[in-house]
Amino acid sequence: MNPSEIFYKHKEVKPSIVTIGTFDGMHKGHISLLAEMTNLTNDLIPIVISFNRPPKDIINKKKSKMILQLADKKRIIKDIGIEKLISINFNSEIQELDCKDFIKILKDSLNMEVLTLGEDTLLGKDRKGYKNGLVEILNDFGARLISIPNKKDKEDKISSSQIKKSISEGNITKANSLLGRNFFINGKVIEGKKIGATLGYPTANIQYNNDLIIPKDGIYKTETYVNENTYLSATSIGDNPTFNGSEKTIETFIIDFKEDIYNKYIKVSFLKFIRSQKRFNDVESLKKHMSDDINYIINGKG
Repeated sequence: MNPSEIFYKHKEVKPSIVTIGTFDGMHKGHISLLAEMTNLTNDLIPIVISFNRPPKDIINKKKSKMILQLADKKRIIKDIGIEKLISINFNSEIQELDCKDFIKILKDSLNMEVLTLGEDTLLGKDRKGYKNGLVEILNDFGARLISIPNKKDKEDKISSSQIKKSISEGNITKANSLLGRNFFINGKVIEGKKIGATLGYPTANIQYNNDLIIPKDGIYKTETYVNENTYLSATSIGDNPTFNGSEKTIETFIIDFKEDIYNKYIKVSFLKFIRSQKRFNDVESLKKHMSDDINYIINGKG
C-alpha cells in the first residue's frame, strides 16, 4: 500500500494538529510532547501518527528491541486524551518520500493545520526540520510548525535508546526516572519446571515477548498485578545456573499470594535491582539467598 492510500484510510475532514514518531516507551519526553499538543488543540483534532517500529530499523535493515508492546503503547497514548491514533508500519515507500511530498499527503488526507514535533525531529528523505526548511514547506501548504523542546535528564535528551541501555544494564531506578513510570513486562503465566515450588517459593513463569528489551539477569524488587490487585514480589531473570539451566526465564514469586494463576495474564512492574544472578554450590545455599532476598524486599530495604 502506498503512503497516500495508508493515510487516506484515516481521512479527516476537520482541521487537525498532528505529531509523528515511534513513541517507544512513552517516556517523559513523549508525554511532554503529547500533553503540550493536547493543550494546543483549541478546535483542532489531535492526531498521533505512530510507527510500529523505529524507521531506522527499516533503513538499517535490523530489528531492535522495543520497550513497550504495541497494545500498551496505544493504551498509554489514548489515556493521555488523544482522539485519533494512526498506527502504521514505516516502509520503503514512506522512506523514499521527500519532506514536501509527505507534508502534502498529511495536508490532503488529515487536513493538517499544525504539525508539532520534538525540536530535533527530521522528516523525509531530505531530512527537513525546523532549522532547515520544514517551516517554509508547511507555510506553502497553509500549515505551521510548533517545535517542542526536548525533555532532558540533566544535560542529556531523554531517549528510548538511553532507557533501553539502562534496562539492559539492570539500572531500573534510572530507567523508571526517565520513563516517568515503572518499567513493566506483561504476559501469560505458563507452566515451568517448578523449581521454585520445590524450594518453597512457587513462582509465576511469564511467557514474555522476545521483541521486548529484558533487564539483565538477576533478582529484582517488583510489583505484580493480578486481577486488578497489586502484590509485592521478587522477580528472577536468568537461566537457573544452579540447576544447569539454558533457557532464559522470567519468574516471579508473589509475596502472600496463594492463587492458581496458570494461563492468566499478569503485569510485573520493576522497582529496583537487588543482585546479580549467581550459581550456588548447593540447593540450601540458594534457598538461604532466596529467603534473604525476600526479607530484604519485605522489610523496605530493597
